Amino acid sequence: MTGLAIYKLLFMAQLLFGEGMFLLRLERRRRFGVRLAVAVPAMFLIAALFPLLEYDAFYVSFLFLTLFLCSLAAMRWCYDEPWGNILFCGIAGYTVQHLAYLIYTFISEATYLNLLFGATFDPYSDRVFDLGQIPLIQSVFYIDCYFLVYAFAFTIFDKLLKENHNLYLGRTSLVGLSGLLIAADVIFNMITNYYTTLSRASLLLERSYNILICGLILAMLYNQLSSRALRDELDEVQHLLEQGKRQYEISRKSMDLINMKYHDLRHQSELLSRRGDLAQEEKRELDQVLAEYADQAKTGNEVLDTLLTEKNMLCRSRGIRLSSMADGRGLEFIKAHHLYSLLGNAIDNAMEAVQDLPEEERDILLSVRRTGNLVSIHVENRCAGPVAMRGGLPVTTKGDRDYHGFGMLSMRTVAEQYGGTLTVRVEDGVFQLDVVMADTAETEDEPEE
Repeated sequence: MTGLAIYKLLFMAQLLFGEGMFLLRLERRRRFGVRLAVAVPAMFLIAALFPLLEYDAFYVSFLFLTLFLCSLAAMRWCYDEPWGNILFCGIAGYTVQHLAYLIYTFISEATYLNLLFGATFDPYSDRVFDLGQIPLIQSVFYIDCYFLVYAFAFTIFDKLLKENHNLYLGRTSLVGLSGLLIAADVIFNMITNYYTTLSRASLLLERSYNILICGLILAMLYNQLSSRALRDELDEVQHLLEQGKRQYEISRKSMDLINMKYHDLRHQSELLSRRGDLAQEEKRELDQVLAEYADQAKTGNEVLDTLLTEKNMLCRSRGIRLSSMADGRGLEFIKAHHLYSLLGNAIDNAMEAVQDLPEEERDILLSVRRTGNLVSIHVENRCAGPVAMRGGLPVTTKGDRDYHGFGMLSMRTVAEQYGGTLTVRVEDGVFQLDVVMADTAETEDEPEE
């Protein structure tokens, strides 16, 4: 077999492995194992049967790019993903494979390792080559180079891939640009292999340029994926804030209805008290019901009153004690749905943390106060076990991380909108959340001395 006939099979193995690193998190089709068992041998068969009509830069480029396109079709057949995701994984995998090849080749040519090893394998040669001529140490070095490049790429991308199932770059032009860059780099590399014979310095310079292009492609893919992750986070936070606005409107209307019913029932209780002993039992039962609604929060802020009244009733139904020292005066600069969303998320998180604790530990403490132009909010509750943190915020313990875990992020977003901060700490098994926000309008209104 010629050097190229051997290498096209080796290339297919490297390409599939590189693409596979980026496919780990994607949605598989039904009967994935069967599909994969068919697709992988089919790809090697295509590589083996692809005719070697010419041994020049453009035909060999056509060969490798065609094999790459075939791998995209195989991925689409095995994975239930849109073409954008498939193209992302294909371009990233091919770029990693090509980068590994370039780095190995550059090191070998720059240090004369091939001559030191005593055998030179030209992957684009039309001469017959026996793989048995390659020393074991050279094979080990070759594998090590590829392993290190692949491992580095996987380490860099895996975190983003784990958190983002939608890998689409966001704009068709960027997908096309990535594909054109890798195609151009492959063609340029072939031109270097077949036509650059003038000097060793010129050869190494062209290799360096190829390596730079591959690094640029991977950096662009990484940045686009990071940007997509940030956009997804922002969209989810905005969704939660809008949801908080709707929930506040619903809660406010519900509390209005409850207040109306409460006053009606109070009137009925007074009528029963005038009917003598026969109505006393019925009155006591009614008074017990009224007692549950009598403890309405009066903080001086309608939003805070609505929220605390609602959460107090919910906490009592779950055997949780919510103790609040809240002065709602001076909170008017905070939009109603922002205040409701921020405090609602804080209390909901605390309720979730204590609901499985022993009854004597189911306490939530809430403090809201204003000092000057600063509003401070403090929430604390006991928690079971250590709290994992990332980026200064607790990591969600819920299994569905795509839809949970954004509540705390939305709270921080609200705080920052008012020039404030959100901090979290855990001390002696007590989870403590502090929010500070500034009334910038009051600061601006203060006269200059």
